[in-house]
Amino acid sequence: MQKYSYVGKYSDGGSTNSFYKIKGKRYGFKGFPDRSLAEFAHKAQSVLAAENLAPRVYSVVCKIRVSNYFAESDGKGGMRTVNHMVLSDWGYLTEIAEVYVCYSDDCCGDCANDDCCDNYGVIQDLLNNIEGCGLDYADAHSNNFGYVKRGKNKVLVAIDLGAESVATDDDSYPEVCWDGTDNGYCNCEKCRQSYDRENEEEYDYA
Repeated sequence: MQKYSYVGKYSDGGSTNSFYKIKGKRYGFKGFPDRSLAEFAHKAQSVLAAENLAPRVYSVVCKIRVSNYFAESDGKGGMRTVNHMVLSDWGYLTEIAEVYVCYSDDCCGDCANDDCCDNYGVIQDLLNNIEGCGLDYADAHSNNFGYVKRGKNKVLVAIDLGAESVATDDDSYPEVCWDGTDNGYCNCEKCRQSYDRENEEEYDYA
């Protein structure tokens, strides 16, 4: 059984994701607020990973069992910590990248847009290659890049590939539901179809 170590939640363009490291492994589990956001990021990262433009993907979109620690009464007037295994959010296993750090003395802090930075050309090459895969990496800033090892070399890659950061007009990518409600309040095709089916079922039983 794999042991997962909770890293924490982080905000990402308005949505909150989670990440779990796996003991003794160089990959972890990245979770998303709803399944469609996970499916979109999984597809985008898989496409780019095939070209060494993103960390590798090691699983399909799924959920994992993780520890949920909480306090409860010990029956003697005190409290005890209990570990209750729960299912995570939807996500997938992904290679962990080393965080990108710019050491250029000429950098103003925005390597992707500062042509005085020594790393500007490298980042622009990466963005052009991403665009060549049919994706627009709209959220290009230092925190969204990292390094992965390929042989003896370190390769710069994009590490945040959620729908908040990546745009595409390619119909082969999954539809994104921002609310995660799968009902008539969301205008994405998936939710409209789900809502129509629910209404049909209610009508059949009326």
